Amino acid sequence: MKNSAVQVHIPYPLLLEKLDYVVKRRLNPEVYLDGAQLDKASRHDLKAIHDAMVFHNLTLTMHGPYEGLSPAGMNEAERLRAVDRIRLAFEAASILRPRTIVLHGGWSEKKHKGDVEAWLALAMKTFSVFIEKAERLGTIICVENIHDRTPDALMALMIAANSPHLRVCIDTGHLNVFSKTTVEAWIDGLGRYIGEAHLHDNDGSSDQHLPIGEGSFDFAVFLGLLKKQSVRPVYTIEPHGEDMLEKSITAIRRFL
Repeated sequence: MKNSAVQVHIPYPLLLEKLDYVVKRRLNPEVYLDGAQLDKASRHDLKAIHDAMVFHNLTLTMHGPYEGLSPAGMNEAERLRAVDRIRLAFEAASILRPRTIVLHGGWSEKKHKGDVEAWLALAMKTFSVFIEKAERLGTIICVENIHDRTPDALMALMIAANSPHLRVCIDTGHLNVFSKTTVEAWIDGLGRYIGEAHLHDNDGSSDQHLPIGEGSFDFAVFLGLLKKQSVRPVYTIEPHGEDMLEKSITAIRRFL
């Protein structure tokens, strides 16, 4: 995966509202479409975003829906609900043509009773369908770590899928809050499978989405480990609010 300019996480309604500003500032958006927005998004608006990115030579990535969804739900109706929402995300992606699509894997140590194999069977049942769609679209699904205490579940998924169109989105904020494993262990295990990195900080107590350097995560070590393994993911900042945007952009420039 070639290196590129940093992406900025922007909810779909805000991107539509601020599209001229985004273009003027030359921001590369990671557009987030939740389930409700996918129901309302029009082909006209999606194409307007795509055309603006192409015309102004900006890159676009996408974050799919995740709230209340479990792609590896133990209840089949729950899993199929996630499949339905992700299918709508791919319909939007067929117009937006994002470089990557970030999805959540739904691993829960409590819900799946620590059984990675049980989770993996359900996750593969879901993701195998969308790997084929990603290949046809020329995009890459990046599965994000959320409450993962170790890289084991994501590693199992990468090995089972064995596809260049399914990769990991490693989220530094989630690592800092939820992981019980060293950053070195995460990168050693998942390094070659990392397709995207969400870069934000916190003090370890909650997922605060602070700019780099305003929390306790060691970005120098993290980025150094990626460089050591010659991993070049898509980098995305996730400022929660416009007031955090400038701080996040300034902070990331110190490292990239």
